[in-house]
Amino acid sequence: MNILHPYFIVAMVIMMICSFYETYSEKLDRKYLYWLGAYFIILAGFRDNVGADFGSYLGIYYWSTTKDYWSIFLKALGLTPPNPVELEWGFVFINKVVRMFNAPFFMLTFVVAILAVTFKNKFVEENTMYPFTFLLIFFIPGFFVGESGQIRQNLGSFIAYYAIRYIKERRVWMYLLFIHIAGGMHSVCYILLPMYWVARIPLNKMMMLLLIIGSLIASPFEVYRIFGSWLENLTADATVSVGFNGYMNETIVRQRGEFGLPELMMTIVTFFLFAFDTPMKKKYPYYEYHRNYAVIAICSYFIFRNNPIFSSRLAGVFVGVSYLIIPNAMYVVNEGTKKIIHFFIICLAIFNFLVFSSFNNISKGRFTIDRYKNWILP
Repeated sequence: MNILHPYFIVAMVIMMICSFYETYSEKLDRKYLYWLGAYFIILAGFRDNVGADFGSYLGIYYWSTTKDYWSIFLKALGLTPPNPVELEWGFVFINKVVRMFNAPFFMLTFVVAILAVTFKNKFVEENTMYPFTFLLIFFIPGFFVGESGQIRQNLGSFIAYYAIRYIKERRVWMYLLFIHIAGGMHSVCYILLPMYWVARIPLNKMMMLLLIIGSLIASPFEVYRIFGSWLENLTADATVSVGFNGYMNETIVRQRGEFGLPELMMTIVTFFLFAFDTPMKKKYPYYEYHRNYAVIAICSYFIFRNNPIFSSRLAGVFVGVSYLIIPNAMYVVNEGTKKIIHFFIICLAIFNFLVFSSFNNISKGRFTIDRYKNWILP
């Protein structure tokens, strides 16, 4: 078994301590959430040749110098630029600005980490009573695949998650603006555009059950092929998708129809959906929005299950919101059930840590005690 670098183990211990405090004592001051965020920014932003996708983004960084601002601006407006911009305009713009100062590559990862962690913390702060508990669930493999891996989709996703505030406030133009910015980081985020309306669709347990069973039945038939090349264009990023498999290559498991970690997490979310749907609707604000994201995450994962790129990108963009269901359930139950749920969450975090280590993923991503390097940390 490979061992994570102590920097990451320290982060897990801090989140566990804070999780116990916010669950059994009182809500922690949000300054602690931002101190933790600053620590994450250092770990992800100043990493040195760490992450299975590191080389791909290094190439993009130097390639961005061949693009001009006018072409990027036209691409942002959906127009055809004189100098083709083959990648999403927002991410190219960030690369271009950082590169303009002849900054080393780690300054790009630093800037992206600041943006991603800031939007992530605001999203967490506004959508759960247990932010540290949610971050603990999301940490493995989320932090390593997201902030330290697929940084484009990760940043775009949290910008889109942040925009949930505009669904609550019924500010459609602000929501559309932020989805456009998120799509400027990774085009897959445009799939979240209809959520302004879909998030408010009323669902009962029977409807959820039928949708999930239908997606399970459709899974082996690969019905997503009827969309032709549209989905492929939406998720196009061959080099980075290959890098993702450096973390978690479960392609063979999926093709054989076996049960793996993604299926386990979808099963857990499904259980929480059905077990706590009634009290959550009564007691937790805006639960219905989180529930609808979760149902889409579950259904899209199984529909796209045989395609590792689609299932990781198209379903993955909904997963971050769906995990809110797990810690938020503690808010609506009695003290005894709350303790059981929290004990389960701690066990789940430890389980993910052990599995992530045993799969050799942290070694491939260079997150181990002997391979992780950071520009400012010893």
